[in-house]
Amino acid sequence: MNTKRIYWVPLLLLGSALLFALNPLPYRDVVPPRVPVAPSVIDPSPVRHPSLEPQYVVAGYTYRCSECHRILPSPAETLRTLGQHKEIQLRHGLNTRCFNCHHRTNRDAFVDEFGGEIAWDEPQLLCARCHGPVYRDWEAGSHGRVNGYWDTALGPQTKRRCVECHDPHNPPFHSLSPAPAPNTLRMGVQTESHPPTTGNPLRLWPSADNPTPHP
Repeated sequence: MNTKRIYWVPLLLLGSALLFALNPLPYRDVVPPRVPVAPSVIDPSPVRHPSLEPQYVVAGYTYRCSECHRILPSPAETLRTLGQHKEIQLRHGLNTRCFNCHHRTNRDAFVDEFGGEIAWDEPQLLCARCHGPVYRDWEAGSHGRVNGYWDTALGPQTKRRCVECHDPHNPPFHSLSPAPAPNTLRMGVQTESHPPTTGNPLRLWPSADNPTPHP
């Protein structure tokens, strides 16, 4: 008996080594390869970083809007090409006049519907003049982005202003690259079509509540 064991042990070891070398059942990773995600998709900072002060940078120097407009009055408003601020592309629907939003005499403020002033750091009040339902949703927290605590008893809550997501002169969002779909292990290969099933699509193996799982 002992002699037989002496012969069987090396044979088993040799067979195991041969099995590992041939690898008849190679490992197949069921998780699809990772897809690179654009930094903009996961960036928690605002989409835009506008100045909430009435400032303009020219040749590396920062000026308040009123510093120039006090000595250089604007001509009558027409559809002419701007002599300054050429980086602005005004595509705001029917709103084609600068003074619909900017105060005519105080360029450090916006203008309300009665000709009064709206502080530069409260652009949402200007947007509310034409976008009342959206402003209502923004106030309720269902439009835009809210930072901080939902329960204000636990800490402060801040809302991102309209211009921190929308370009005020060209508000619509441009085309965005969507983030890749989640790699859920139990959902199988998502590139193949599966027959309809009434079972739980998150289960691969048959069970009492899922008799026809995805293949």
